[in-house]
This record gives sequence, C-alpha cells and structure tokens, in this order.
Amino acid sequence: MDQFPGKAPHFITSDHHFHRDMPVALRIRDYSENSDLLHSHEFHELVLVLGGSGLHVLQERSYPIYPGDVFLIKPRQVHGYRNLKKLNIANFLYLPDRLAAELDQLKSLLGYYVFFESDPLLAGRARYKNRLTLEAERFNQARELTLRMRREQQRQTPGWELMSRLLFLQLMLLICRTFSKSETTGSEETMKIGRILRYFEENYARPVALAEVARHCGCSVPTLTRFFREAMDDSPIDYLNRLRLDKAAELLRSSRLPVTEIARKTGFCDSNYLTKCFTRRFALSPRAYRQMNSE
Repeated sequence: MDQFPGKAPHFITSDHHFHRDMPVALRIRDYSENSDLLHSHEFHELVLVLGGSGLHVLQERSYPIYPGDVFLIKPRQVHGYRNLKKLNIANFLYLPDRLAAELDQLKSLLGYYVFFESDPLLAGRARYKNRLTLEAERFNQARELTLRMRREQQRQTPGWELMSRLLFLQLMLLICRTFSKSETTGSEETMKIGRILRYFEENYARPVALAEVARHCGCSVPTLTRFFREAMDDSPIDYLNRLRLDKAAELLRSSRLPVTEIARKTGFCDSNYLTKCFTRRFALSPRAYRQMNSE
C-alpha cells in the first residue's frame, strides 16, 4: 500500500554522495518536520537511530523505530518516515562493490547473512520485525563509532578516508557479532537461517536440491521447508532463485559477460530460462537492464 498517496517516490543516485572512490559516506540527520517523502536510491543504506522516534514506512508495511534500532535499506527499495518526534538518525551510504575484500571476511559470520544478505522486504521472524535493536552497551559502541566517523569526515586530516572505512567496517562487524551471539534472543533460529543462507550464497552457481540443504542442516526436507517459510515468509527455492537473479543483475551491471555466461555463473540452466525469470522479476530483459544501467 502506498503510504504517501499521489506522490511518486524520488530516486536518488550515487552522484555527489561519495568522496572520490570512497565506499561509504555518513549523513546524520535531525528531522524537524513530521515526515519524509518516499524515496529510493541506487546504493545500500545502513540506518542507526540515534534519538527520537518515528514510523519507518515501506510500500509494503511500516513499523515504529526508536533509539538503538538499526536496519538496512537495499538499492531501489522504496521507503520514508512518518510521525516523527525529534528523530535523529545516522545514514551510512555504502557501495558493497568497493568493499568486496572486506565483506568476504565478514561472510565468515552467520550474522552477516541474516542481517546484510537476507531480503529486507521479508517480514519473517528472522529479520526481527525488519530491524535489530542494539542493547545499551552495543548501542553506545555504535554511537561512538558513528561520532568518530563524522569527526573524520569533517576534519579530513591525512588518513581520514582509511579511518572512515575502518570505522564503518567496525560497525558492520558489531552488527554481525550481535546477530551471531549465542545469547541473542531467538539465536537458535538465527543460526539455522544463517547456515541456510550461507549455504545458498556458497552454492547458488550450481544446481541445489532441497535434500542436500536438509542434510546440511540435519533435518528432513518438510521440516526445512516449514521452518524456512515460518522464519522468512518464503520458500527455500524461491529465496534461492531470487538470490540468483540478484547475482545475475550484479554481473549485468559490473561486467560485459554474455548473458549465456551469466546464466551459467548464476545457476540457471540456460540463457532463455534466465531471461524469462529475470524479466518477470525486474520487468526488463537482461539486455535491456544492462543497457539501462550503462547509460
């Protein structure tokens, strides 16, 4: 449902948001107005609520946000804010392609897959109602990292770009560890989902049968399917197919590989099937999508 009827969402590009080849930019915003119009952007956005409260609005649903909440907005996901009461948020805008080596290391943590790789549009319990609420100690750590990063950006003393990058990675690591902690609420569910998501991430390029995923998790196929759907509001196969399409879209944007080769690298049996699935998901053929993103 459109939470702002009659208003077309504004699309924000990466232009002017990132200093030179920096992978991340921090924007801290205090809202004096009551709402912020729906918008989307071509970069990832990690949001940390520093103070106040409000309603985070998606086209599909909305939920209240408070200090200590942290959530992820992926590219082209439409969102906005309403019912704002002195809301103060830190927006970490980032481009994963420029952090590839560092993110590969974060992928050793199950929490990375649950928070940063699972679909933010899913409403299942594994996303903790779409956001993570940091406990007081970790919230203070996250806030300190945020303030240090803002000082680095403001002063721009020699080495500030590297320090900003390291501070952001520390924040990502803190979030991953929070999701991976054994004492985290619902951690058993989180760990199971994390193992499945990591298995899909590591094996999406080849045929994957539910039976092998079930063996990997130590359960039966019906149990796996039921558990995954309860946690993620989606079937394992549908999630895997969407992951493959996202990987195909990434290759279309970042490489000149033929569509046939992209199909092979992303687990599709042939380019015709990739084209059919891709067009259904993105309302564009792979070639049209590539052309649109190269202009």
